[in-house]
Amino acid sequence: MSKGISYFFLAVSLAFFLFVVGLTGYRIETLRGHNAAEVRDRMTAITARVTSAASAPDAFSSPGFRRDMRALFDAEPRLLLAAVHSPDEGLLYLVTRNRAYLEEPASPSPQWRGTPVYRITRGYELALSSTLGDGPAARTLDGVFVIMGREDLYPIVRDDLYLFLAFLLISGVLILIVTSVSQDVPPSHPSGPPGGGWRPSASSGSPPPRETPSGPAPPPSSGFASGPPSGLPAGQGLTSPRTGLVWAEHLDARLSAELERASASDQDLGVARIHLDERFPDSALSIVYGEIARILREMYPLPDCIFESGSESYSILLPENDIDTAVKSLNALRVRLSHEQIAGKPRSVSIGVTSRGGRLLDGRDLLEEADIAVAKASREGGNRVVGFRADPARFREALSGSRS
Repeated sequence: MSKGISYFFLAVSLAFFLFVVGLTGYRIETLRGHNAAEVRDRMTAITARVTSAASAPDAFSSPGFRRDMRALFDAEPRLLLAAVHSPDEGLLYLVTRNRAYLEEPASPSPQWRGTPVYRITRGYELALSSTLGDGPAARTLDGVFVIMGREDLYPIVRDDLYLFLAFLLISGVLILIVTSVSQDVPPSHPSGPPGGGWRPSASSGSPPPRETPSGPAPPPSSGFASGPPSGLPAGQGLTSPRTGLVWAEHLDARLSAELERASASDQDLGVARIHLDERFPDSALSIVYGEIARILREMYPLPDCIFESGSESYSILLPENDIDTAVKSLNALRVRLSHEQIAGKPRSVSIGVTSRGGRLLDGRDLLEEADIAVAKASREGGNRVVGFRADPARFREALSGSRS
């Protein structure tokens, strides 16, 4: 994906994350307020029942009162602790699910004096107090309630998980669609000979042609047999059944797409031509050509960037490779071919490679530079890799000439 799409996806992801966090916080606060109002209503009802039960003499020590309070406590799942106390009589009654809610251990006893202090987690538990009766003999009823527990948080966390899973699924589908569309870019240079070869025109807007070195050289790419054989119907497929490599006629379109992608993300792009150093009869050529194609597919992980370029040549696109990285990689290929048995013996190739190097140029320029480099490698005896290193002065001169 281009930087623009990546930034857009990052912004959408951040916005979605903030939305989920805000929604979760809103739901928790709303539920906490609802539960707090509910337990206050329950405290009012509990106070009325305790006031009625405590009116009898020695009510707090009677088995009936304790039995009724235990039944009331068990019927209130949010009630964690209930205590009755007064300054004169001490702690009269205490029932709790966990004594850890008390700041200091206490038992119902006239000797205990003071006001109980409770350990609660703010926002999750709530301590309420109410008065039983009137006058100087009034007693205090304390209740500690849970207002936000696991049973409250579970549905919220579950819904958040569903939202994240749905977002990941939709994002994955959109990424697949964008990736598929970006790879299916129409050719930027529909005219011209197939296979990527070109001849500079004499129009005033074209840069001056480069000097072509003399000596033996591989056949120009414009002379390569590209695309499916004439006996096959049009639209037969992207790759050749003989080698598994992409037909040469698709090179221009893919190179233009990779150049656009490299320019948009400020990355480099290497382009290489590979030519067999030996001449073979047709029977042996098919075997050798196919075996070298197999090795190319093993060494380079992008099969749609490896192309047939004729009966004795190949072309490779090397995304995110500068000239030095590309030369190193292609030299490893040359060494492997010179040691591996291919149709009975090791084989040698001449390789020419160039790279975008931050320059403003099109695919035809890179293919011509790669052709010049492979011609030099072949002229110097073969079995070598030659990198085309652009002359900045000549490049600026050609660029300024095209603008005049």
